[in-house]
Amino acid sequence: MKFNKVNFKKIIYNSGDGFLPEKIKKILMYDIIGSHNNTFYISGWSLIHFMNGLIFGILYLFFNFNKKNYFKNLFILHTCWEIWQTIIGMAKPYKISGSSNIIDTIVDTVLFMSAVYIVIFIYK
Repeated sequence: MKFNKVNFKKIIYNSGDGFLPEKIKKILMYDIIGSHNNTFYISGWSLIHFMNGLIFGILYLFFNFNKKNYFKNLFILHTCWEIWQTIIGMAKPYKISGSSNIIDTIVDTVLFMSAVYIVIFIYK
């Protein structure tokens, strides 16, 4: 019986995309506004960040965590995710243009936090 060698580097890298299948990742790479080749763009991944903001905002309230720290805690959660993607080499915040650049990181954070705001606005 032959065992395949486990590629831990690839597993860690794939965690940055939530272990999504290649087919779905290719769909999410579709540019809605702008282009990955430019400084600013909105892609399917941007919408995922917005949806994650909705989901985590709802879960935060559902589990009745401290509402006083709502924005701060969710901002920290998203920032940790972006830092993880940088550590594993997926995000490249030191780049100004191209895929996963600093502008993309900022846009992802703004979209995530916008969704978080919508959730708390509707909740109140």
